[in-house]
Amino acid sequence: MTDARQAKAFSRVRRSLPIAVGAAIVVLPLGDTAVPVVGLSLSFVAMAVPALLALVVLVRDEAPLPSSLVLLGLSLGVAAGVVSAASGVDPDRSIALVVISLITLGYAFAIAFAHRPGLEVDGVDLLVVVGGVVAMMALASAGSIEAAEAGNVVNGRLTGPFAQPNELGVFCAALLPLAVAATVTAGSRRRTAVLGLSAACLAAACVLSMSRGAWIGCVVGLAALAVLAPATRRALGTVAAALAGTAVLALVLPSSAPLLGVFALRMRSLGDPTQNQYDDRPLIWGEAWRQATEHPWWGIGPGAYQQAASGAVSRVSARPADHPHDLPLTILAERGMIGVGLAVVVVVGCALAARRLMRHGDELVAADRLRRTRGLAVIAGLIAVAIHGTFDMPLRNPIVAGLVWTLLGIAVVVDLTTKQGRSAEPGPRRTLHPLTLGSEPPPC
Repeated sequence: MTDARQAKAFSRVRRSLPIAVGAAIVVLPLGDTAVPVVGLSLSFVAMAVPALLALVVLVRDEAPLPSSLVLLGLSLGVAAGVVSAASGVDPDRSIALVVISLITLGYAFAIAFAHRPGLEVDGVDLLVVVGGVVAMMALASAGSIEAAEAGNVVNGRLTGPFAQPNELGVFCAALLPLAVAATVTAGSRRRTAVLGLSAACLAAACVLSMSRGAWIGCVVGLAALAVLAPATRRALGTVAAALAGTAVLALVLPSSAPLLGVFALRMRSLGDPTQNQYDDRPLIWGEAWRQATEHPWWGIGPGAYQQAASGAVSRVSARPADHPHDLPLTILAERGMIGVGLAVVVVVGCALAARRLMRHGDELVAADRLRRTRGLAVIAGLIAVAIHGTFDMPLRNPIVAGLVWTLLGIAVVVDLTTKQGRSAEPGPRRTLHPLTLGSEPPPC
């Protein structure tokens, strides 16, 4: 192949990356659908396409490895997962999850390689609109909602295309900071209307999921957005006033009131979640800690909690759960202290990227203030996921996994662009230069 043809083939692969990533986002509402023969859910199959394209880019040396602490932590985490699977207690289950981890990691690389000027607007808008579609699907399936066990158990909770309500809750909680930021920074009335409708649907679905962990994660994520991105504070003040008014009205009405009474009971149960006699999570958490102490460094292997909990020494052996229902404990039990350390690397990378964005402040030109607001919204969305993770661990649902890895991929882009946007010389204005593959970063 001549140099000209080879260059044309390279550019064709690179041009197809944004389309492939966009397709993976578009199929999220149907992401939990099993794909025949392949043995994977549609969301993972869709992510595999840009992941393979990213591999082609790397093999052909078309682009350098992204210099991102976030991506380094994710990559080493997947590599450590391979070691954990090899030395774990349920290799068959672990290997399947390692394959999925490789796909999602490749997808994060693809997002980094696909980024071009303007995609920080269109990509986030697409993600919010698709999230709004998922929320509408959930709201359309709403039925009768009834509370029991003093609000600790709620029957008829919204699930939508998910297997259980907490998955819907964390999905909406993670997207709400992005929805607010996208609505505030929309460039036209039409976009503002569409994004505002998506944000309203996400908020309603989050509330009606009756997921207390999602509520807390959502509040913390939106509070983080208010602290990090001042441009969103007015809109967030309106949202806070509406939510506070709804909460007060629910609390003053009798508990027999339709919907609002259930909402009030669910809020009151936050003060004493132990009233639920069917909640085995304290025992499940204790079992995860036992497994972690027996396999401290590399853990029991990805997805091996249920197998390890089936032993005679386990207090939950009669009915072992699929996972520890807690993100930090899941990482500790399944991947050991090595996995926890690498997760900390990812968190530190996100924090440093957010810090660099905040330090630019008013020195940025108008277009880059938009990138700054949306980049910080992505970090706030990941904060919401992390907070919810202390109450449950629904991240293996294909739709939720697709969203979270999309956010992580965008966080990698934020990490890269803020590094390239730093200037050695002080000046009146700075520009956050987008990642340009196969070329030197532009001067500041």
